[in-house]
Amino acid sequence: MKLFLIGFILFVGLQSAWAQNTTVQLAWEYYNQHEYEKAAPLFLKMYEENNITTYLYNYVNCLLEARDYDTAIKAVKKAIRQSGDINLNIELGNVYEISGDNKKAEEAYQVPLKQFPQNEAGILNLGHTYSSFAKYSYSSMVFELGRKVLGKPDEFRLELANVYYAQRRFPQMLEEYYSLLLADPKYVPTVQVMIQNALTMDIDQTLLQLTSEKTYAYIQKWPGMPAFSEMLVWVLSEEKKFKEAVDEVIAMDRRNQTTPDRVLQMARISADAGDMDASITAYLYVIGRGSTGPNRLIIYNIARVEYLLTLADKLKNTAGTKIDEWSKLAVDIRKTINDLGKENVLDPLYIKLAHIQAFQIGDYDNALKTIDETLALAGKPPLYRTDCELEKADILLSSGDPWEASLVYSMVDMENPDNPEGSASRYRKAQLSWFTGNYKWALAQLDIIKGSTSKPNANDALELSVLIRENISEKDSTQSTLLKLAEADYLIFRHKNDDAIVILDSIINNAPDDPATDDCLFKKAKILLDNNEVNQGIELLNKIVDKYRYEYWGHKALYELACLYQDKLNEPEKAITLLEEFIREFPSSFYFIDARDRLKTLKSKMKK
Repeated sequence: MKLFLIGFILFVGLQSAWAQNTTVQLAWEYYNQHEYEKAAPLFLKMYEENNITTYLYNYVNCLLEARDYDTAIKAVKKAIRQSGDINLNIELGNVYEISGDNKKAEEAYQVPLKQFPQNEAGILNLGHTYSSFAKYSYSSMVFELGRKVLGKPDEFRLELANVYYAQRRFPQMLEEYYSLLLADPKYVPTVQVMIQNALTMDIDQTLLQLTSEKTYAYIQKWPGMPAFSEMLVWVLSEEKKFKEAVDEVIAMDRRNQTTPDRVLQMARISADAGDMDASITAYLYVIGRGSTGPNRLIIYNIARVEYLLTLADKLKNTAGTKIDEWSKLAVDIRKTINDLGKENVLDPLYIKLAHIQAFQIGDYDNALKTIDETLALAGKPPLYRTDCELEKADILLSSGDPWEASLVYSMVDMENPDNPEGSASRYRKAQLSWFTGNYKWALAQLDIIKGSTSKPNANDALELSVLIRENISEKDSTQSTLLKLAEADYLIFRHKNDDAIVILDSIINNAPDDPATDDCLFKKAKILLDNNEVNQGIELLNKIVDKYRYEYWGHKALYELACLYQDKLNEPEKAITLLEEFIREFPSSFYFIDARDRLKTLKSKMKK
């Protein structure tokens, strides 16, 4: 009998909860459809049954949307009488204000101040209620008066800062944040996030400068406080002054004012931002500190690996890097692998070393040995092994062994039918057929890939299929131009860019009206840009846009130009002009969505 009663009570409770959920869902459905007369009584019913203020607000909002101000005023007054909640006067003031009665609105807004709460919870509730109705002047008044009532001048720092943030009173906001850090340094990450958010509202572009000035002022007044040194590092990073940021983090580390991995973090931030010199400085410092001390061994090992990877990126992006420099880097990578043994942290180094040996030095035998060495190690994750196999196939293809390369690509494809690695291997097999002159088979594979694979590979497949189709000649049975293009592409794949340019120039100069000329100009432009010869690359892209605007490469050349002006040349006005031109003229382009997003981001930054 007892179990029956318990079950019956639970059943009734569940039925009641289900009915209430149904009522709320129906109310919101009416509200979202702007049927406020139907939604209002449902929200009122829920408020009367549950006495939850949120339902009252929903009910009043329905009345306001329907412009039934008198009923809204009566409803709020009734709720105040029944509940005794003086904070509801703020809702009442809001109703009066919307109805146009500003005098009564101000009278209602001031009522809670006359019965001011005497405890922290009450003050927080009142301040937040004012803020929820965007009455920030009242909200700030509450928190300032609350400090006096509680006798705690450092109370409500975050709350006041948030109010000033909403009002865009940035100097006052910063003062609250930095006073908070002075009292409690653990809030550094919170303050950084809040200031970062405020930067999006900084129409006059003064906040970052104000933050810098405030940081230096506090450092001078309270020297040696790690919180303000950490804020300085953050400000310098926001200002893109990574060299100075790295120097500051190193100084903090020497004073034992930060965690052992902080310089390592700064090295990564600098590298991600493209400042390889600052990143390398940070890595070399960590390496120079050695491996003794708490957590230092792990950090030291990671720094050695990431330093070499960053140095490789720097050499790749530096025009005129010589083989001797790559050879020295390869020796350093091999030494690090031998020193550190078989740690998982070394995994990226094996692939990087093999790539350098093959594509930068031309030492294919040792490159294959390096890949086979890491594949022989036990316990490596499947995705890493797949990446190694793809690199091995690329090396085989570059070395002039397309048969073995095809076998490895096919193996990767079979083992990864539904992931990006599998689609990458399928594209590479089609590319291999292109290199070796099997154009029909390449086109058949490319047509499949461009309709059923991941976005980057699909676009690559589309571009290669367009190149082949547009340059197959019905008059030339030898397909001489296509053979030259395939040879140039193969040389580019093998990183033999100088040799590729010779072939491309032979087409450009000897047959300027050939359909392949725009293909050759674009490929040459990409080589120049990859070699960091930006001006020469831009010159060729402009030539493509001017002469071949509505050919296939015309739209991509225009897009590439916009990206260059945004990412490398830091000329946002020029980038905006080019992106607007691109969006206007090429709405069906593969790059349209990205161009639109870039334009939106640039315009947002320009408004700050």
